[in-house]
Amino acid sequence: MNAPSAPCAVPDPRFGAATDVGRLRAVNEDGYLATAPAFIVVDGMGGHAAGRSATRAALGALGALTSTRVTDVDTVVDIVRAAGAAVTAIPSHALYRPGATVAGVVLASLAEGPTWIAFNIGDARVYLLREGLLEQVTKDHSHVQALIDAHRLTPQEARTDPRRNVVTRALGGGINDAGVPDTHLLPVRGGDRILVCSDGLSDELDDEALATVLGAGLPPQRTAEMCIAAALEAGGHDNATALVVDMPPWEGA
Repeated sequence: MNAPSAPCAVPDPRFGAATDVGRLRAVNEDGYLATAPAFIVVDGMGGHAAGRSATRAALGALGALTSTRVTDVDTVVDIVRAAGAAVTAIPSHALYRPGATVAGVVLASLAEGPTWIAFNIGDARVYLLREGLLEQVTKDHSHVQALIDAHRLTPQEARTDPRRNVVTRALGGGINDAGVPDTHLLPVRGGDRILVCSDGLSDELDDEALATVLGAGLPPQRTAEMCIAAALEAGGHDNATALVVDMPPWEGA
């Protein structure tokens, strides 16, 4: 499918999205937004109704990015913070506190030229496949990532550590919930492929597996479906969502 025109002098991004409840969960608490210029994945937390409520509230606020001409990073940060406030405003139950992690990219018109503003809170991720090389753009806000940064855990050990799903920042959830995302600027290049995903995908597929699927040359929708199929084949322990965005080459790029 093709996205509506984005507010930049570049071609329309092409995208595909897929999500699945997984093999162990009863409810899919993931959600996504895919309307140019914004491509976002939200992973609700708090259990069933709480997680779904958090996802709906976050996506409702983040929808402002689809109707806003983004010319600076602050615009993205402000709207993500509004999403955090929307989640925090959901009434909490004694056993469930709604929260969510989020990651995404927004196509922006910056002074430097067309730029992807990538952002995240929690352990949802953004990856970039450029000229055959896969890069994890965002850095998790998680307990195991803090241990990796402190050289107390290797990335390989983190993949199987029982604390790997403990996040240190979120939208709501009472977890450092100011809603301030990390941001990264990626100059737009024709031929780039971006993956935005929930941890249900990245926990199942390592970088090598992701690079294989993303680099297979399939269209975005088929690629997103293949990502989810691979996650299910690897165990499907959590809800999984894949949002694949391609920037076609263009004259003058």
